[in-house]
Amino acid sequence: MEKSYLKHLINKYISGTATEEERNELLAWYRTEEEEFISPYENIEEEEYAKEKMHNVLLQQINKQKDTTNKLRYVKIAAAAAVLIGAFFFLYRYLPTQHPEAAAIVFSTVTTQRGERKIIKLTDGSVIYLNAGSFVRLPSAFNGPLREIYFEGEAFFEIAKDKNHPFIVHTGKTRTRVLGTSFNITARNNQPEITVALITGKVAFTDGKEKSDLLPGHLVAYNKRTGKLKLKTISNIEAVTNRHNGDYEYNNVKVAAIVEDLNINFNANITVAGAVKNCDFFGRIKQGESVESFLKKLATIENAKIIKSGTGYLIKGGGCN
Repeated sequence: MEKSYLKHLINKYISGTATEEERNELLAWYRTEEEEFISPYENIEEEEYAKEKMHNVLLQQINKQKDTTNKLRYVKIAAAAAVLIGAFFFLYRYLPTQHPEAAAIVFSTVTTQRGERKIIKLTDGSVIYLNAGSFVRLPSAFNGPLREIYFEGEAFFEIAKDKNHPFIVHTGKTRTRVLGTSFNITARNNQPEITVALITGKVAFTDGKEKSDLLPGHLVAYNKRTGKLKLKTISNIEAVTNRHNGDYEYNNVKVAAIVEDLNINFNANITVAGAVKNCDFFGRIKQGESVESFLKKLATIENAKIIKSGTGYLIKGGGCN
């Protein structure tokens, strides 16, 4: 298992956002006897921090259940939790594998850095246009009744039709199920919503409780905190389909959100301060256009100032018209 994906799984386990499949995958890795233990962290400080976080997560769970009149029992459980953390990081790999059939599936992870995009062609003929700051985990070949991948970030999917083998995109605890269609998914850890925008075909989106069937020209926005779904009509389909080609259009989007998007997709260093960050903006940064040129247009429209410092930019002041 690649270090970046292993670290991603552990961090999701720590934060409590890992799905059952992700937890099982993480445990299966530690059960594997064929590999030497490799820490997914770059140094001992990172690893110790992760262990401390896992310990705190377990203690929080114990706190919710402990009997406040039985402190001695609580101390014993807390000590056991500390032992469990050590076992998880260093000893669990010596346990026998409970699901040997999973070892037959070879997975790989494709990642993109800030400012980077990749095109991934799958063995079934599907194509994934992976935007910046994203990753997708997929098998070397699809076997069995389902075509399943695991994804985080932003990507445009063109899925080959196969009514006998549904294609499923796992994003945290949600999943998008399709037979053959084109759609865009945005599912970033630091953003409160997961959105699926359907261009052609039909998809079913669910978190295991709520479910929505999408038709072309519509999107679903899923609030990760509340678990609620909202269906919307896509106001500008080209604005969705052109993003994977490096053409970014913003239709009444908050300036703060635009800055975050530019930082990821163009590996920019932009900060925003003052009233301008809450203003809505309508504009477009075309393929090949510089970030600085786009920011000048934004600042002019929003009556803001741009201060350049080295390779970074500060947008400040302004106000909504």
